[in-house]
Order: sequence, then structure tokens, then C-alpha cells
Amino acid sequence: MRALTSQERDALIGYLEDDHGRGDPTSALFGAKDRGRAVIICEEGGILSGLEPAQFIFSVLGATLKVTEGLTTGAMLDKGASVAEVEGPVPSLLAGERTALNLLSRMSGIATMAKKASELASGSSPGARVAGTRKTTPGSHLFEKRALMDGGALPHRTDLSSLAMVKDNHIAALGGGPAAIGRAVSKLKYLYGPYLPIEVECGTVEEAIAALEAGADIIMLDNMGVDGVRKTSSALRDAMSRSHKRASIEASGGIALKDIPLIAPHVDVISMGSLTYGAHPISFKMEMELSLPHK
Repeated sequence: MRALTSQERDALIGYLEDDHGRGDPTSALFGAKDRGRAVIICEEGGILSGLEPAQFIFSVLGATLKVTEGLTTGAMLDKGASVAEVEGPVPSLLAGERTALNLLSRMSGIATMAKKASELASGSSPGARVAGTRKTTPGSHLFEKRALMDGGALPHRTDLSSLAMVKDNHIAALGGGPAAIGRAVSKLKYLYGPYLPIEVECGTVEEAIAALEAGADIIMLDNMGVDGVRKTSSALRDAMSRSHKRASIEASGGIALKDIPLIAPHVDVISMGSLTYGAHPISFKMEMELSLPHK
């Protein structure tokens, strides 16, 4: 389990405040000394993600989440598996229930899809990796990126500052074509030197070669389809052999799970927005087991 960052903790407190509004009127049914225990159950099979956020949510509310022995983040869950017990004041258990379950559900769904995609990539080409994209839910990207990693995928950029990424709109604004790519990479190298990796989004073989010649660290083959990726990757590797320049090759744009085995042997990374926006949430529920004596 990975410790939460301060940014993640702040976001979780914001989620709780958003969910609670002016407070739950039903909590008036219980006093501060009424304690209980509840169990969190997975209602579908999948990869477990979201334990750390769930633990923090309940701890902020004065309750304790204890993970089922032997379970860790990234573990495969069977349908009906008991994930954790939560103990504390009854109002706290109920106040944290929906926020914690929503995160477990969403994050486990992403981790499950990321795991499947990663296994398809490595199974067809050892060493090939799968990554997410910035196509995330506004306000939730920190946890969706965490879920990608829990499923064995790479997070790609967490935010705009993570990488100097020259996209099609940058290239168009600079005049378009291979010459614009050369100017963009040269200026970024001058501004940042070796301290910031540079990725270039390319739509043609000519643009990909221009990015390599300019010194890009990562060359993204965008929306090329399987045949386009094969052709461009081959041209890039030939150019690398002749020039002794090196760059990682990434494929992106409209790639489905079925395409991964066809593309993985030709690239280093496959990035897929569908790992976040297309993942099916895994259902979890929390059931109150019993009341506990007052402390």
C-alpha cells in the first residue's frame, strides 16, 4: 500500500465535505457513544484499488478500517469477498460509507481494466507497457492515476507540468508539418535542457522521423491504426540504427483491447484513454454487522 500524498488527502476531505452538505439529518438517530461494526464486501470479481483512500476517509471521521488479512492493493477479488471491517461511532460509519464505496468501486474498475490491458501487452511482447492518458474525471485524476498503477499500468502525465508534450495543436500553431516539430523540440531543449523529457505527438511517418531527428525522448504515433503503427515503428527503428539516436515509441488514439496484441510488438508503450473513461465500476457494499458497547 502506498501512502497518500497531501494533495490526495486534501481532495478526500473535499469529497467528504461535498457529500455531507449541511450534515445528514438521519444521524440524529444515534448518539456520539453509539458504536458499530460494518463489513465492506465486493459484489463482483476484480482488482482491488482504493483501500488507502477508504482508510483515510474513515480515519478522518473517527472510525477505523481494518483490511481483511492477506488482502493488499492490487489483489484479485472474488465475488462476495470480504474486503475490510470498519469500526467506530455509527454516525461516522454511515457518513463515510458512500464516499469510500464510490472510490473503491471506481478505482477497482479502472485497476481491473488496466490489469487486463497490461497482461495483453506483456503477453504478446515482454517489456511492452500500457499507460493511461489525461482523459480522466475532473477532480478525480489523482485517484484514477493511482488506480491505473494498482492495475499494473503506467499513469502517463499526472498534470500538464509532468512532461513537455508537443501535441497536434502546438504543431499547427507553429505552422504545421515536420519543420514545426523541429522548431518546437529545439526551443524546448534550449529552455529546459536535459531536465524535462519531451514527447511529440505525430500523425505521419515524416513527422515521427522529424521528432527523432530533433531529439524527442518519446514519439507518440497518434491515431495511426495497426498498419500505420507497424509501418512508422519500422521506419523509426531503421532511422535509430542509422543515426544512433534513441527514443521511446508510444502508440495512442482509438486503441481497443483487441488491438493490443497486434500493436505491442512494435512499440514500447500503448496509451489508452479508455482505461479511465471506459472502465466498468466494480460494485461494493457496506453492511452493518452489530452494535458495540459504549466506550
